Amino acid sequence: MEQALKQRLIGAVILISLAIIFVPMLIGGDIPGDDIVSIDIPKPPVELESRIVALPEQQPDVLAEISIAKGEPVKVTKPHIPKAPEQKVVEGISAWVVQVGSFSSEANANGLSDKLKKAGFTAFVEQSSAKGGDVFRVKVGPELSKKQADVIKLKLQQEQKIASALVVQYP
Repeated sequence: MEQALKQRLIGAVILISLAIIFVPMLIGGDIPGDDIVSIDIPKPPVELESRIVALPEQQPDVLAEISIAKGEPVKVTKPHIPKAPEQKVVEGISAWVVQVGSFSSEANANGLSDKLKKAGFTAFVEQSSAKGGDVFRVKVGPELSKKQADVIKLKLQQEQKIASALVVQYP
């Protein structure tokens, strides 16, 4: 391109840019956005009701006092072993599971459990000890009602062809 043509094109671009910037200012009038907007922020509440209760300060339990001196053995005085907390049994809640199979091989039990999980059932394997060794039981559930467990048993018998399914109370 010739030098003169380049200069004309650059000049034209500059003039068009200036026109785009300044013509709306001359024609438009007031520029929106100059208005002052005030926002009324309410005061915070004086007393706030909250369900959060602060925990009381606790002192750490001292289980033992230990003294270490150079050249002497470690001395432990006042040993204190705390008692285990009592386990509370929740009464009135019982669940039901469908026992699908009992295996002496964990691999077989896990295989059936995986097959049932792929079919959409909530299956799990429970290990227990017997006279002949460990037994791995495959169970489906748990359900809170025995009726729902019976429905699952029927589904297992029809869809998965498992005839030996039992409904048992869990745990």
